Amino acid sequence: MKDLIQIMAVFAVILTIIPTIVFLRPNESASKPAFSEKEKIAVYFTESGKTENFTLEEYMIGSVLAQMPADFDEEALKAQAVLAHTYICRRQLSEAQSPTPALKGALISDDSTLYQSFFTLKAAKEYYGSDYEKAYKKVKSAVQSVENEILTYKGEPIIVAFHAASNGHTQSAKNAWGEDIPYLLSVDSSADKDLVTTECTQTLTAKEFQDKLLDRFPDINFTPLANADSWLKTKTDGIGYVTNLTVCGYDIQPNTFCDILDISSPCFEFTFANTKFTFTSHGFGHLVGMSQYGANAMAEKGSDYKAILAHYFTDTKLQKSTELAQLQ
Repeated sequence: MKDLIQIMAVFAVILTIIPTIVFLRPNESASKPAFSEKEKIAVYFTESGKTENFTLEEYMIGSVLAQMPADFDEEALKAQAVLAHTYICRRQLSEAQSPTPALKGALISDDSTLYQSFFTLKAAKEYYGSDYEKAYKKVKSAVQSVENEILTYKGEPIIVAFHAASNGHTQSAKNAWGEDIPYLLSVDSSADKDLVTTECTQTLTAKEFQDKLLDRFPDINFTPLANADSWLKTKTDGIGYVTNLTVCGYDIQPNTFCDILDISSPCFEFTFANTKFTFTSHGFGHLVGMSQYGANAMAEKGSDYKAILAHYFTDTKLQKSTELAQLQ
């Protein structure tokens, strides 16, 4: 199996997606019950323009294979599987309320910038190579152990958020996205500090910095390059996360800023010297919800998937998907 450092780096790339914050309408008459084991999950493939149907088990296996290193502890894989099931249940309810035209009747697409990652068997075989059979068997076992369970808050599937590793504390949804989501709070994830690769450095010339941001935000009124040392202003919270950020007075959401400049997380410091910006970041992803590395560390110390999910998602409840109440 690939070295852990390489694995975390690869998976971190696909974990920067910011969940679309869709709040379900409780009085929506189009609401449907949660998935049964026999119901198919439709995935739209953008390149071919075709939709393929998968069983719930196939979808959960493909999701976990795409989202978490398969050599993680089985309890961490179980936690990830519950989140995969929860995510697709919420997608079903969301699409029932307000269908997305571009999905053409599907629940998600293979565009991982918009929807959580999913591997077909072919894609999983290409990624895992000679380790595929071992990875598939392990993930399938984890999925089958929790296949009927989802994570809820007040009877509703939660907004699923996870990331590769934090700086030692996860970030709240309020700080990250400006949305006060009661179960997505900042919690301790101290084990993440043991992962030496959580610190990354990114260097950009002032011109590169300017060009990348103007490409996304053409209304930024940059002062001359000679004044580049005063362009960027940030405010951080008590644990190091950037909560407010302006470039020449122009407000930019910190996660968006990180995405544009390929900074690994919104927990960063920067310096400016010799016409270059140097960013030192800690953690991978948006840092909200479950830290996968932290989940694996908890599992290795004896915590089961229930304890892992309870730790990272405050006041949530595990329940059978068949018990999911209709939103009336």
